[in-house]
Amino acid sequence: MNAPTAARATRAPWVIGGVLLASLIVVGVVAGDGGSEGGPALSPSSTASDGTRALVLLLRESGADVRTGQRVPDANTHFALLLRDGLDEPSRDQLRAWVDGGGTLVVADPESPLAARTAGFGGSGRVDRGTCDVSALEDVNTLEVPFGFEFRVRGETESCFGDGRTAFITSASRGQGVVVSIGGAEVFTNDVLDEADNSVMAVRLLPVDGTTVAILDPNAPGSGTTTLGDLISDRVFQAMLQLGVAFIVYALWRSRRVGRPVTEPQPVAIAGSQFVRAVGGLQQRSRSTDRAATMLRTATRRLLSDRFGVPLNLDTATLAELTATRTGLDRNQVAAALGDTPILDEASLVALGQQLDAIRQHALNGHQEVLDGRSR
Repeated sequence: MNAPTAARATRAPWVIGGVLLASLIVVGVVAGDGGSEGGPALSPSSTASDGTRALVLLLRESGADVRTGQRVPDANTHFALLLRDGLDEPSRDQLRAWVDGGGTLVVADPESPLAARTAGFGGSGRVDRGTCDVSALEDVNTLEVPFGFEFRVRGETESCFGDGRTAFITSASRGQGVVVSIGGAEVFTNDVLDEADNSVMAVRLLPVDGTTVAILDPNAPGSGTTTLGDLISDRVFQAMLQLGVAFIVYALWRSRRVGRPVTEPQPVAIAGSQFVRAVGGLQQRSRSTDRAATMLRTATRRLLSDRFGVPLNLDTATLAELTATRTGLDRNQVAAALGDTPILDEASLVALGQQLDAIRQHALNGHQEVLDGRSR
């Protein structure tokens, strides 16, 4: 290995280590904090931008008794906020009965069957008061709406933030209670609650003068879709991702061979006849003449079987007949050489080796010479 190649090999571990460290830093930055703010979207316990923890604190500081986690408000609760309708039909029927008994329900999910009928998407951004006959919102002038729908205004329905035919907020009587429909729950999220008059609208629709306000949770125990995988901390997935990146970098490093391939001398191939003689000589020196003869015969039978395309376990007479036909040798001599006659002395072993060597030579090229001689 020359000097430049050696220098590159010396620097390689430092380069790989630097790349690995940079990769881990990038993964950590991209993965972020792993959701330490906690809670799903619109959750009253979430401090994330799409949570509603700020709404709970606002109502409590304003004097309301805020209760969370109820699926349907109890008889002692007179105001309820439904941010997302995940209720089943029996629960909706209970909620309708609660409203008929005198409760005020604020529905911020425009797709809920409990809300008024929508007229379509109303846009996003600042929304002016417009036509408004909802007395509770007389001091609410503008709203910051990230995403909102408009409702149709029918009959004696009161409305605000619209043109009298469609509006972002409607209020309709039901039995002894009231259903207030809002075109999007995003106006209550932590991100925009302090924008425009969003917080003022919240305390006007959900009175805070010592009353009980329930922020409903439609997800009763056992009704969710959370799996065991969802319970694993995001930090665990980040660590697994970092280990995966480290393994890939390490595999790429180990798969590359530094420098040019080194050529190595290959062992000299020994010709078949020389190999047979070498094995025979070894057996001869150990004076295992019959064992050496068996090995020589087996090697010869294997060569003849491969050469003529016949099974290795073909009987000796048939193999001798086929060899004599293909090579022009005497069938009886071939049969005697390939047979099981015991070899008891070294002279017989040498003679057998010469006979088998002759058979091998004729099997490899003797047949062609026989054919050439006959053609002449």
